[in-house]
Amino acid sequence: MSIGAISAPLNILYTEHELIHAMGISKPKLIFCSPLTAQKIMTVMKDVPSLQKLICYGNNKPNPSITLYKDLFDQVSDTSKFELAKVDIYKQPLIILCSSGTTGLAKGVALSHHNFLLVSSHLKRLLIDVNSPDDCLLSLIPWFHAYGFITHVVLLALKIRYVFMVKFEEVAFLSAIQNHKVTITMLVPPLLVFLAKHPLVDKYNLSSLKELWCGAAPLAKETQIAVQKRIGVKRIQQGYGMTETTLAVLHNGNSEVKPGSCGLVVPGTTAKVVDLQTGESLGPYKEGELCFKGPLMMLGYVGDTASTQNIYDSEGWLHTGDVGYFDKDQYFYVVDRIKELIKYKGFQVPPAEIEAILLECSAVRDVGVVGLPDERAGELPIAFVVIQPGAKVTEKDLIKFVADRVSVPKQLHGGVRFVKEIPKNPSGKILRRELRELLKQTPTSKL
Repeated sequence: MSIGAISAPLNILYTEHELIHAMGISKPKLIFCSPLTAQKIMTVMKDVPSLQKLICYGNNKPNPSITLYKDLFDQVSDTSKFELAKVDIYKQPLIILCSSGTTGLAKGVALSHHNFLLVSSHLKRLLIDVNSPDDCLLSLIPWFHAYGFITHVVLLALKIRYVFMVKFEEVAFLSAIQNHKVTITMLVPPLLVFLAKHPLVDKYNLSSLKELWCGAAPLAKETQIAVQKRIGVKRIQQGYGMTETTLAVLHNGNSEVKPGSCGLVVPGTTAKVVDLQTGESLGPYKEGELCFKGPLMMLGYVGDTASTQNIYDSEGWLHTGDVGYFDKDQYFYVVDRIKELIKYKGFQVPPAEIEAILLECSAVRDVGVVGLPDERAGELPIAFVVIQPGAKVTEKDLIKFVADRVSVPKQLHGGVRFVKEIPKNPSGKILRRELRELLKQTPTSKL
């Protein structure tokens, strides 16, 4: 950042194919990696012509051609005369972050120095009171994700005591909160479901928690309330944003929290909700596509002018592809992704709504809902369900549970399939395309 170079964090879980695709976007000259990922990078180096050097942390070279970071650091001369690079903060990219790619291969999102400085100021305002030795923040959000990358850098800059977990592990997570007396933690909805449902939670002292932040996917109001009641945390607030909007464009800040809401529009940003068919702006409580405009919007997709033009309209509004609405107080609520809406006999069915209902059932630990292709109806809602240990519930029980609470189009006409886990990406979003692949592998009876 200081020398004007562009950073492009890579997902350590990427396959070789995904790595080649991502590096084909950012065209890196240098790659910094750990011994855990060096071997994978080396296998794709021949397919990345821009790459000049691989720099590895640790004390041992996985390969003679690799440069160790400590050796590189030893070459550093006097830094007292170092000056920051002069850049155009509005036009110069600072980061290329890969979009989550829930609908296909990731795109490279270019964010400017100004994008980053502005979102950092918003985050600093949220954290203004978290500066005493007694405060501690815990995060599991990976650093290659916009949520994790930006918050990580800002937390370091603000010198906030910070516990980072490379991956979620039930006992380690709960122990970290208890032992380090964590006061704030950044989570994704599946971890809120864990806190609301898992029997292990009652064995740990989580009383230090003052606030939970949740993002990356919609959080059901019922889950939010259940967590507050169970562990006694005073404040759970959601935020909403995309990599393309430089993290959050909606959050509560220090305002009142409304359960189920992502909060208010951040300063300097404009929002509207438009009709899915006509594009007409809608008023309070009417569901449509969320659109934003302002200085937090990305520079564009790297090397992909067509996709950049597709996400912006002629008036400069960024169309998120997310369905939501706002209330009379201008608090926003996210319902679902447009591309993930199930089309049942012409009705648009949000999978997240059915998932939230099923999670109200005490026997259900986790759930993912998709559309089962059907010649007559178009798609039938079908649920993949993970059951709580020891719970006894049948497919018919769950179908009735949902039917008692929703209109006919939103009922589980495709049935229920019991699975061991719901596939998710590292940021907590359900990988519905993987659930759809499961449908192709095994015939499912329609109800």
